[in-house]
Amino acid sequence: MDNTKIFVCENSIDGIFTAIYQAWSSGYGHANVKIEEQCDKNNYSNMELFSEYIIVKTDFDKALKVSKSVKNKISQEAFDMVCRAALSDYQGKGDLIYRFLILGFHMGGKIVNHLSHEVVNRIFKLNRYVNYEVHHLLGFIRFSEQDNRILTSIIHPKNNVLSLVTPHFADRLPNEKFVIFDGNRNICSLHVPGKSWIIAEIPGIEKNDCRDIVDDEYGNLWKAFFDNIAIKERVNPKLQRNNLPLRFRKDMTEFITGNAISTL
Repeated sequence: MDNTKIFVCENSIDGIFTAIYQAWSSGYGHANVKIEEQCDKNNYSNMELFSEYIIVKTDFDKALKVSKSVKNKISQEAFDMVCRAALSDYQGKGDLIYRFLILGFHMGGKIVNHLSHEVVNRIFKLNRYVNYEVHHLLGFIRFSEQDNRILTSIIHPKNNVLSLVTPHFADRLPNEKFVIFDGNRNICSLHVPGKSWIIAEIPGIEKNDCRDIVDDEYGNLWKAFFDNIAIKERVNPKLQRNNLPLRFRKDMTEFITGNAISTL
């Protein structure tokens, strides 16, 4: 019996697609290969015995070939689902995406509706999980205006959703310069009027540096607005937690400081 070949790749859609390209063209056979994405914060691998680990260097040309094949031979919808799954924090998403594409190239576009299959169902649930967080962030993100008139915001999402939330604000704030920081990944999206937004790494930033950007007069206005619209007699902490999960509040201006109502 052949040893399993484990392709270890960068934790990104390009890294995963590169690994898929190499695994597919390796000739080892789908049953004899696995894909594992790297992560600084988690040890995804248990170092399986009798397995060979192959380090994959991200190749954008190979990733592009896989992207085009998915769009042309399966569907755009399948491609979008795979991309959202790749942005999730799910451990093992690389191999899951690989198995999904094996099915997809066999079944074609109808794969997206084949929810009775375990692999497709898990991809579907990852999409819903990622979309749910994006939906929350679009309503919960708060901007502060700095002295240089740049709007800044901080988020700490579980999933790598910066590329999904930024277009929303670029469309609604086309004439503004803004930065959205992802404090969990030390990356940010940058938008300048008249130009395409980009995502950049900011490895040197500290948590305290991020926190300082929300302490301004606009932050105080948010807090005052939040406290004044509250009706003390109708405060319902349980309902508030259901509609606004606690993990989002550390980045929302009106919850950072304030009276008892705003910290429920």
